[in-house]
Amino acid sequence: MQWFDVDRAGLGKLLERRGKSFVGAELLQNAWDAEGVTRVEFSAEPVKGRPLVDLVVKDDSPHGFHNLAHSFTLFSESVKKSNASLRGRFNLGEKLVLALCESATIASTTGTIAFNADGRASFPRRKTEAGTEFRAQIRMTRDELTEMLAFVRGFIPPAKVQTLINGEHLFQRQSLRGFQTTLPTELADENGVLRRSARRCSVNVYVPLPGQPARIYELGIPIVETGDLFDVDIGQKVPLSLERDSVTPAYLRDVRAAVLSHTSDLVPKAEAAAPWINDAIEDEGVSSTAVADVLKARYGEKMVSYDPSDREANDRAVALGYAVIHGGAFSGQAWTQIRAAGVQPAGRVTPTPKPFSDDGEPAKLAVRTPAMDAFAEFCKTMARELLDAEISVTFYKRFNAAAAYAPGSLYFCMSALGEEFFEGPLNRRQLDLLIHEFGHHREANHLSRNFSDALSEIGARTALLAIERPHLFDLDAYAPEANPSAPRR
Repeated sequence: MQWFDVDRAGLGKLLERRGKSFVGAELLQNAWDAEGVTRVEFSAEPVKGRPLVDLVVKDDSPHGFHNLAHSFTLFSESVKKSNASLRGRFNLGEKLVLALCESATIASTTGTIAFNADGRASFPRRKTEAGTEFRAQIRMTRDELTEMLAFVRGFIPPAKVQTLINGEHLFQRQSLRGFQTTLPTELADENGVLRRSARRCSVNVYVPLPGQPARIYELGIPIVETGDLFDVDIGQKVPLSLERDSVTPAYLRDVRAAVLSHTSDLVPKAEAAAPWINDAIEDEGVSSTAVADVLKARYGEKMVSYDPSDREANDRAVALGYAVIHGGAFSGQAWTQIRAAGVQPAGRVTPTPKPFSDDGEPAKLAVRTPAMDAFAEFCKTMARELLDAEISVTFYKRFNAAAAYAPGSLYFCMSALGEEFFEGPLNRRQLDLLIHEFGHHREANHLSRNFSDALSEIGARTALLAIERPHLFDLDAYAPEANPSAPRR
């Protein structure tokens, strides 16, 4: 005795929530999967005065239905499970269709089975010469019929199978691009158990049908809406749920990455920031060329990543026309692919000039003249007055700038300035350089608003100090022979 029975009426009620469009998918996929098939006819006509539809699906496969018992046996071993190029695997679809039928017959080269209110009857001598014919009356409203027909007319038929829907040819759609790639699939092992594996397959990309969202297709039959830019037809079994209407997020990402890798030149600028693009570039399989293409469409030809270790470099990049991509714009996974595509931190592209090199030779002290000593004392006095800070002043023979400042230390480069720069009387060049360096007491970044504000404030305080205490700006007063100490304030 069997372990359990199936209530057909109860199953039919549960299926009502799915809608009836799946009926067309299940019957057409069985017909297309038939060995040697070259022609399939699908007919669905309303029954006058009743919420029923006369449904007929015929194919011309020379072999017909291999085992008619599979038409009424749930989950029996499917011959399709081990063939990645066939759509079926669960041996469930026609049983779900039958659960919605008032009556049905399946006639094939191996016999006929009839289903009606009294049950099931087999007629082994009633055979077709070729192919299989499914004929049924199915519970379906006019709206459900219209929906199903619209659904099946969006299928992509096999290239070598002539397919008619209510007498009209289901024509091949023009592929935008086709390519080969490796994607996950599921195939039966030697024990008939479905196992996940990866396999190279063909993929074709299409413009979505008018008024329809983009979808993933499995061998011509739509299985899940994506809302992406393209319809994508996978040329092998797609790992699916039992209801055949969903894929895992990981599989969807793999598909998106493969599609983007082969169609990045077709992605318009307005689509470059779409969610599916962001998902695709998180996949380690996406090509660096594709990532670079969509980033250029989104940010332009010149771009760098934000560099927290060199904040001024980011501002320099903007000033030079670069787009600065901040870390939060993409996930950590995406950044791995973005860096592989050649996007560099701002600090490598537009680095802030460094007065001293970490790997350079040690800076050598310059011989100080009396004028340099006097100017050093002047700088120290100005630091006390303007910055409220004590500083040291050092003169080096050579480094990578005319002057440099770090809190508490001021440096001058003699190769850039020369001894004559420090001679009095005090001039505009001297004050300009000193105020600039003092600005770094507050802010290192030359291009920041904070640095600009610091210069304004120090300039104003310098002007007022010159008015109130002009003697502080007389360099001769700082000469060692004039006064061994800084002038009194």
